[in-house]
Amino acid sequence: MDKLPILLMILAISGCTTWPTSGENPYTQPDRDQWLELEHHDFELQLLATRGAKLCLPGQYQQLENLYSKARQEAKAGFSDDADITLLEYQTQFGKIQRQMDWLEYHTLCLDPRYSEIELRDRFLLLMRIDNQFAFNRAKLLPDYQQALRRAASILKRQNHWHLQLTGHTDTIGTRESNNQLGMKRADAVRRYLIEQGVDANQITTFSAGEELSVEDPRSRTQRLSNRKVDAKVLVEHHTRSIHRVYSLQDWHAVRESL
Repeated sequence: MDKLPILLMILAISGCTTWPTSGENPYTQPDRDQWLELEHHDFELQLLATRGAKLCLPGQYQQLENLYSKARQEAKAGFSDDADITLLEYQTQFGKIQRQMDWLEYHTLCLDPRYSEIELRDRFLLLMRIDNQFAFNRAKLLPDYQQALRRAASILKRQNHWHLQLTGHTDTIGTRESNNQLGMKRADAVRRYLIEQGVDANQITTFSAGEELSVEDPRSRTQRLSNRKVDAKVLVEHHTRSIHRVYSLQDWHAVRESL
């Protein structure tokens, strides 16, 4: 009988050791791939807002924001399985609101398409300039450049009347011929990556300027790096946007369920 209290005490002590000590985080660390996915979805929300979703579809946009915030909180707390479930709900809602915005943008007066397109193009070109440099004598895309290109592709995919011109540049080290070839390799590398992200290959043309436009001080490594890049230019073909009828927002309820 004397052994029972001792046994209970041992069990109590061993049970307590399973709890985190003071200052420990009881949750697992956020999943890195999941966190990168959330960052991309944050950009998608900004893109929808730029297109006018907050104005034209305020309820649906708020629901999408709530799902994103919930998934972010779950991922931050380490509940990756719960976050995955919420992200599936988010993606379903995002697909629906994307189709609704496509219809509104091309068939109603809810948006000012000229303003919306100018802002989209400015944001797109800004993304195309983020970390767009290359290592010496290389055509490999840097990780930050790839991330910016993924976001740029999200815009370009839905702007099928845009045509993108990519021009590769080099520094002045090496022969003119080899630099022309290297500039084309760099432009082609960006083109291939955008196509991998779902962009139509017919929307992109590549060129090489080689070292022709490079102005550099041989003593400045930073200036040489700035010459090893790919520039982007957007040509907009407005005649391809054929609007057969302009609806009013009063017509929206009649087609909303079919989208």
